[in-house]
Amino acid sequence: MPIVGNLSEFPLPEVLLLIGRRTGRLRLLDVPEFGVLDLDISNGVVEAMRIGTDTFTETCKMLDKLGTIVQAQCGMFEFRLVPVSVMAQLQALSIHDLAMKLVCHVDEQTRRRQLDASSRQLHRLVVPQPEIWMEPELDRFLETARSLLASGVILEELARKLNMKSDLVNQNLDHLRSLGFIESIDGGSLAGAEAEPGLEIGVAKKSSAFIRVARLTDRIRQLSSRLPAVK
Repeated sequence: MPIVGNLSEFPLPEVLLLIGRRTGRLRLLDVPEFGVLDLDISNGVVEAMRIGTDTFTETCKMLDKLGTIVQAQCGMFEFRLVPVSVMAQLQALSIHDLAMKLVCHVDEQTRRRQLDASSRQLHRLVVPQPEIWMEPELDRFLETARSLLASGVILEELARKLNMKSDLVNQNLDHLRSLGFIESIDGGSLAGAEAEPGLEIGVAKKSSAFIRVARLTDRIRQLSSRLPAVK
């Protein structure tokens, strides 16, 4: 009997871990962009991914296509215990490694989108400033960047003038925003920002995609610790 389920209830990385060291074909149905996607697995090693008449064995291509499915969280899966062709590969990719790489890949893609979105926003100080305690390191960052934030500045310019990496600056801005010290406004909407103060974008909350990835990571760790070793 095949194992059948819904990807909205059982995220793909969890499905991969549950397959473990079995041999068979994992078919993903009604998934975005591809419709039907097959993964051939032999003794817990991913042999190939098939979409229509195309066959993929490169890890990076598998991650790109499977990552789209993870973020969409829709479609069905079906796993059957059937013989599969063994492909000659320089380095075997275990189903466990694929699951972990997939979570990290989606996490990185989400982080890049967040950074790109932040780079298009104008960050400026909120007046009056909250009277609350903050971490010393964050306080030093605020004092260093205060003059730039007073008039409003985009991420790239702030990172360049502070001689800091963009992702680190973005992280500090997230903390300051969550504490109420700064606000972020869409750079393309500055003309109407004064008339409509409600245009401030609440990017302090992480995106739903990032939250899904974090949840998947925790659940994968839990499943890995509970799964019995397959002999």
